[in-house]
Amino acid sequence: MPARIFAFFLMLLSSQLLLSGQLLAAELQPFSATYSASFNGIGVTAKRELSGKSNNWRLDFSADSLFAKISEYSRFGSRDGQLIPHHYEYHKTGLGRDKHTVLNFEPNQNRVVNVSNAKRTLENAPQNVQDKISYQLQLALDIANNKQDLVYQVADGRKIRKYKFAVAGTEKLQTPLGPVEAIRVERVRDGDSERETIIWFAPKWNYALVKLMQQEEDGKTYQISLTKLSINGNNVSANQ
Repeated sequence: MPARIFAFFLMLLSSQLLLSGQLLAAELQPFSATYSASFNGIGVTAKRELSGKSNNWRLDFSADSLFAKISEYSRFGSRDGQLIPHHYEYHKTGLGRDKHTVLNFEPNQNRVVNVSNAKRTLENAPQNVQDKISYQLQLALDIANNKQDLVYQVADGRKIRKYKFAVAGTEKLQTPLGPVEAIRVERVRDGDSERETIIWFAPKWNYALVKLMQQEEDGKTYQISLTKLSINGNNVSANQ
């Protein structure tokens, strides 16, 4: 398997759409979630944790395999249901060239400072700009609050990218934790792109992501599944 393809899959786990159980009635709550995935027979384990309280939160992500390791984290505050990023870091080692991105957010100056590469500092950043993992929590918060405009401006270290999503109904899923009713959310892409990303959130488990599926233009499909979840230190199962 080409190294660049496997590296892309690890990036999919981290910077695309790995959300976790984190909220109840639009309130962030500490959580720990573990996911399993398989890419061409190679197993990957990913873990996501939210810690903190009040206006001081930290979201950590890590994905490990025999070939590569990815870790990233976001520190942010929140006000009236809106997340406000302060600092973001991304680190990838193995499988080709290592990659490191460090961003400082300065909302009062409408600026995102690229500490890793000052030439890529973003001036005139849009209001409510998010980093590559804080937007994921913001999406879950917005779905919990029945918001319809699920569009996010995301700073990725080079530019501002726009991510748009739409709710596509509900489904009952069989998960490693048991059966659960889930909200199906699809990413809306411009043009005639054949790429497809679908996420399933479980309201019963505080809007945890229980499944993610991505189909590439070549027809290949990758999937991840929630295997373990705790919220506020309490393990979650289908009986809860």
